[in-house]
Amino acid sequence: MGRAATVQKMIEVGVVPIVRVNSEEVALRVCEAVLEAGVKTIEVTFTVPRAARVIETLRDRYPELMVGAGTVHDAAAARQAVDAGAQYILSAGLVPEVISTGHLYGLPVVPGVFTATEAIRALQLGADILKLFPASLGGPKYLKALRAPMPQATWCPTGGVALENLHEWARAGAAMIGVGSPLLQDVAETGDYQGLTRRAKQFLEGWHAARQQA
Repeated sequence: MGRAATVQKMIEVGVVPIVRVNSEEVALRVCEAVLEAGVKTIEVTFTVPRAARVIETLRDRYPELMVGAGTVHDAAAARQAVDAGAQYILSAGLVPEVISTGHLYGLPVVPGVFTATEAIRALQLGADILKLFPASLGGPKYLKALRAPMPQATWCPTGGVALENLHEWARAGAAMIGVGSPLLQDVAETGDYQGLTRRAKQFLEGWHAARQQA
């Protein structure tokens, strides 16, 4: 699948659960729980211990699942993500070498940006999607303002997306959303993976309803 086709599929899926936990075992259990909800893609952050092995395992177990590598902040980590089988790469910030490495191997790259200057630079570097991060600092009105001079950009707000504001993000022009702690909550401590599955379903249903109404 080429970069454009992967991006299109990500937009169609709409919700990217962000798996940021403290063990390989918990990461895999989280992924299984959200898969039960119908999730079609997962972002495994490189803050997860042995994240590359988690990505490899997911690709082997669930060939239909689209797996992204998140919190990739240098070329070495980007290459590690590629070797593990990641299908797209995300960063918390704008790192040119991550974009160039991902593109070298045919993967879409989603850098984190916050200002108009960062967004413009990311587009100049060929970023496939712009991750507004941390989205909570600006909110949907800020995204709407950024989109006005950059209508060609595809936006994914992350860090500030909740069930209660999905419609606001959709109206502001988000093409998709990244969701971490509002989805995972304290599942690593409670072990309530059924609750996680329910929340994942709520995010999927809520986002698609919001997009239809936007």
